[in-house]
Amino acid sequence: MEVKKKPTGQEEPRDKLLYHQNFFRTFREIMRRVSTTKRSMGVLHDITEAVATSMGVKGSALFLLNRRKRILEVVSSYGLSDRYLKKGPVSADRSIKETLDGISVCVDDVSTDPRIQYPQEAAQEGIRSILSAPIMFKGKVIGALRVYTSVPTEFSMEDVEFVEGLADLAGLVIEYNRLVAGAKQSIEALKKMAGRPARK
Repeated sequence: MEVKKKPTGQEEPRDKLLYHQNFFRTFREIMRRVSTTKRSMGVLHDITEAVATSMGVKGSALFLLNRRKRILEVVSSYGLSDRYLKKGPVSADRSIKETLDGISVCVDDVSTDPRIQYPQEAAQEGIRSILSAPIMFKGKVIGALRVYTSVPTEFSMEDVEFVEGLADLAGLVIEYNRLVAGAKQSIEALKKMAGRPARK
């Protein structure tokens, strides 16, 4: 069985240095995008693409938690087919639910792990392993960032920390977008109030 491994302490120093440089470059590019664009959804797409291409994996997806329906809703993805993305509602309580407790989870084999809600659909998509990190803001889990591989993968601590870091960035972008949207609504409300005739 082919197992894809990431750099460990036994790797050549140069290889590990290049590995970290690649991750640092990705963070820097995403941060630059965050600070120079008003399109937050574009940044979320950048994050899902960056995490997949930097790690050399099959794909990734960014979910937001719908607390009322208790489902995870896809807001951005990369490398995954429409068929897989539309397989059905992703239950917050049945699909790697530990992530919503604020815990990053590595699923080595999706075909045998009971935490996978749609193992058959994952197999048809060619997914073998998943790394799921919580998206948090102010101590609250608001979603999840997941990475999907096409070969059985033993994720390293560097992988986990990288995905967690991008998940944290995604949380900041999402909440910033909500704050901006709320501020715009407040401004529009104030404008309407300012345009009303004064009460006598």
